[in-house]
Amino acid sequence: MGIMAVIATTVWYRRRQKEYQVGKEINDELKPIWMDLKYFKHKGAMIGNYLLPEQIVGKLKQLKSFQFNQSDCICASFPKSGTTLLQEIVYLIQTNFDYESAKKIDITERYSFLEWPTVDLKKLSLDKTNKSRLFKTHLPPEFFNETFKKAKVIYIYRNPKDVTVSLFHFLRSINIELTYSGPWNQFVQSFLIDEIYYAPWWRHVNDYHSLNDSIFFVAYEDLLTNFRPTVRRLAAYLGKEKELTEEQLDKLEKWCSFDSMKQNPKVNYNWFRDWGFVNKSFSFLRKGKIGDWLNHFDVEQSKSYDKMVSTRLSPSIPPLNYGISSEDQQRLYDYDAKKNSSQYS
Repeated sequence: MGIMAVIATTVWYRRRQKEYQVGKEINDELKPIWMDLKYFKHKGAMIGNYLLPEQIVGKLKQLKSFQFNQSDCICASFPKSGTTLLQEIVYLIQTNFDYESAKKIDITERYSFLEWPTVDLKKLSLDKTNKSRLFKTHLPPEFFNETFKKAKVIYIYRNPKDVTVSLFHFLRSINIELTYSGPWNQFVQSFLIDEIYYAPWWRHVNDYHSLNDSIFFVAYEDLLTNFRPTVRRLAAYLGKEKELTEEQLDKLEKWCSFDSMKQNPKVNYNWFRDWGFVNKSFSFLRKGKIGDWLNHFDVEQSKSYDKMVSTRLSPSIPPLNYGISSEDQQRLYDYDAKKNSSQYS
C-alpha cells in the first residue's frame, strides 16, 4: 500500500462510510455493536471479543475466507508494539538480505496490510507463485480461518504502558479517520476499559499466545536488548538460520537500529506529511525505547496497569519488561505514598 493507495483509502472510505454503518450484509453477518468513543473522530465496532475501527469492518467477511499457505509470512501485533521493526527484520531475512530492494520499496508496498480496505485480497488469492507473500495485521486470530495457522506467524508484543504512550502520541498526530483529540488521562482510562481500537490489549496478547506452539511469539523489548539471540531464534523459525552469518547479523543490527530506521525514508512513514495526513508533531518512529511511560504515567495509572496485567494477562506469558526493575518501581510507589502522607500530616 503506497502513497496513492493511502490517498485512495481515505477518499474511498469517506464515500462509503454510511454504507459501512448501515450495510445489511455487514449487520446481518457480523452483528457489530457500533460505539461512540470519547474524543475519537469515528466510531468503533464491537465484533466478537474486540473493538475494531469502523473502516475495516467491510473487509472482515473476505478475510474469513482468505486462504493462507505455508510459504506466507504474517507479522501480527497490537498497534504500536514494534510492528515496523519486526517487518523490516523479517523482510530482510526472508529475502536473503536483499538490502537493495529494501532501499527502493516502501515497507507498505512490501507488505499487504490485510484488513485495510484498499488491499485487494482477490488479487492476492490469485497469486499462485511459490514466492513468500508478506502480510501485516493488527487483527486477533479469531478473524481468520484455520489456514492462518499454515503460515509463518510472528507476533510481537510490548509492555502496555509504553504501548499506551506510543499510541497516544500517534493518534494525536494524525488528522485522518483514526484521530484521537482528547487528553492523556482520558486515553489511559479508555485503554483500561478497552475502548480503543483493537482492544482489549490483554486479550489480544493472550489469544496469540494461545497459538504459541505454531507461531513465533516475541517481545519488542527483547529485540532492543537481546537483538542477536532473538533474531537467531526468529531466523530458525523461518527456516533461514543457515543463511544468517555473523557479518549479516552485524549489518542487520545496524540497519534496524532506531536511529537508522528513523532516518530511513522507506520505513519512517514521512510520506504522510507530504499528503497532509498528519500534523507537525508527527513522528511515526518516535523514541523506540523501553520505559518512556515513566515520563507520562502517574503512580495511580501505573498501578492500574499493573492490576490489569496481573489479573488479565496469561500467567504463562514471560514477565514484561518495563525498563525498570519491579523493586525500583515499588520504591517509586513507596516514595509517592510517603510524599502524599506527609502532605496531609
